[in-house]
Amino acid sequence: MNKLIKVAIFGLGKSGKSALKLAMREGYDTFAINQGKVSDWYQTENLEGLISLDNCFSQDDFKERFPLMDFIVLSPGIPVSHSALDSALEKNIPIISEIEFAYRFVKDVPVIAITGTNGKTTTTTMISMLLEKAGKKVFCGGNIGVPYCEMVLSNEKFDYAVIEVSSFQLETIQEFHPKIALILNIFPNHTERYDSVYDYAMAKFRLLINMTSEDFLIAGLENPFIEEMAFSPVRRVYFTKGSLPQGFLSTFNFKESKATGEHNEANFFAAYQVLSLLEIPNLDTLFQGFINEFKGVAHRLEFVKDFNSLKIYNDAKSTNSLATTTAIRAFKDSKEDFYLILGGKLRNEADKILPELLEFKKQITKIFLIGDVTERLEAELKDDFLVEKSFKLENVLELMKKEKRKGNLIFSPGFPSFDQFKNYVDRGEKFKEMVTQILN
Repeated sequence: MNKLIKVAIFGLGKSGKSALKLAMREGYDTFAINQGKVSDWYQTENLEGLISLDNCFSQDDFKERFPLMDFIVLSPGIPVSHSALDSALEKNIPIISEIEFAYRFVKDVPVIAITGTNGKTTTTTMISMLLEKAGKKVFCGGNIGVPYCEMVLSNEKFDYAVIEVSSFQLETIQEFHPKIALILNIFPNHTERYDSVYDYAMAKFRLLINMTSEDFLIAGLENPFIEEMAFSPVRRVYFTKGSLPQGFLSTFNFKESKATGEHNEANFFAAYQVLSLLEIPNLDTLFQGFINEFKGVAHRLEFVKDFNSLKIYNDAKSTNSLATTTAIRAFKDSKEDFYLILGGKLRNEADKILPELLEFKKQITKIFLIGDVTERLEAELKDDFLVEKSFKLENVLELMKKEKRKGNLIFSPGFPSFDQFKNYVDRGEKFKEMVTQILN
């Protein structure tokens, strides 16, 4: 008689709920664990009909049961060091991510996995759209918004799985094995989770642990720990943003591209390399057409509106200084006034943004500050920039309308969204709604 597999799904965000559905479908003895009063989140997450209330527990009430599980699927937002998992770690209970859980059911579908500090979502989207343009059936998901488990649950047949992966998800992979991996860049990030950028990079590099000499790595050289990837036998293609191979730049015309900036050219290059490795036919013709039609992704330097010669861009996905400086650099050749909306939730008391912004001192006309970091940023920036404490997005837009400002207004916050919004998507959507309502 087969043993009934016991599995705990710890954390019921989007990926956790998808993992829960898969575990239930497979007939596992499944438990859902989350923070707070069970009756509250059971209703909020609409779990009725999916799992019994009797199998749902708060993280504190389930502490002693974690060691009884066969494995635990952990939400990326919860660190393995969480105190509720101490007893499970002592008993060596496997703790895996949702991407690891899903992969075990669809190993036969080749994986293209993308990670890095910035550019993941854009490059993931590019690769997926290009493969679809080439006639391939593609699942695009992971950290980009659609859990990998949804691919398993769909029961559809796919040619490729294009998966965006975060450092948090990679911390708990065991078998996950891409055929092509992309590590776009490494810059300081997630200081609330990692003690150093080295630790953060090592989490990213776990993407390579199961890859072989038959697999490929496409890596950006904006990475201070590039030598730490030497342990992997993968075949490699390297690139440098702003200094791409002349052969690539001369082959394609980027003048008609709506996704502007050196960072997007680097993303295009990385995507092209993937399709080249996959030997997609008539690639150059297909790729030029894609360059001309690709409009970018939502919340990543997304054009929103031109209001009386004030062009407004939504870069709400920016949660670190590099993302913001990348957005600013995309306007380096513009002679128009440049207004920046900056701020959100502070990650770490040691975080500073001034050093990265100083090179744009002559370019930035004014910085509007919002969110929890408003007062702190004013103290940090006021000696070098013209700044205004706005606290909320609507205050910025009302002022720009009142003063009839012209030029470019870029919402590229550089900080996490959780002080005023659910996530960066909510932040970006709310910004666009405010633009429509206020600037009409």
